[in-house]
Amino acid sequence: MKVPIAAVLFQLLGLLVLYGMIRLAVHWSSIRPLLGQHPRRLQLVLLVALGLVAGFALGRLLPDDTVTPKRLTGTVTWSNEESSEIEFDADGDEPTRFYSVVGRHWIDANGTRHSGGYPSCLSGQQDDPVRSDRRRVELGVIYQESYDLAPDIAVSVRCFG
Repeated sequence: MKVPIAAVLFQLLGLLVLYGMIRLAVHWSSIRPLLGQHPRRLQLVLLVALGLVAGFALGRLLPDDTVTPKRLTGTVTWSNEESSEIEFDADGDEPTRFYSVVGRHWIDANGTRHSGGYPSCLSGQQDDPVRSDRRRVELGVIYQESYDLAPDIAVSVRCFG
């Protein structure tokens, strides 16, 4: 799972503040007379420390909504360019599934990257958008919740020939 850099930075900052608070508690007797001379500074330091600890806690508790697609290699047995749906039989123990092709970036059989359009290995003929011959591809897929009737999502396609 990928972790956003901001979350890592918040966690590191929170740990640094926690370390500083522990050092402050350990050396409190020698620091207290200095802070007594500047009560506004003490309030500011404590307020900043509290804000950093709260930010650290929120960074740890909030859900991470990033998704990493699962890479599957297999055979497309049916595709429909108009509906952007395919039937895909993955290698191994994965069941045959329908996917909605939503990714705009794809790689053709020659290794050329494309941005936009429908993958050529999934496209039908000019007068018929449906294609039912077998084609080898690699998909990057994201699975929907099991109670959702929408098909799973293919976010990337790599054609093999």
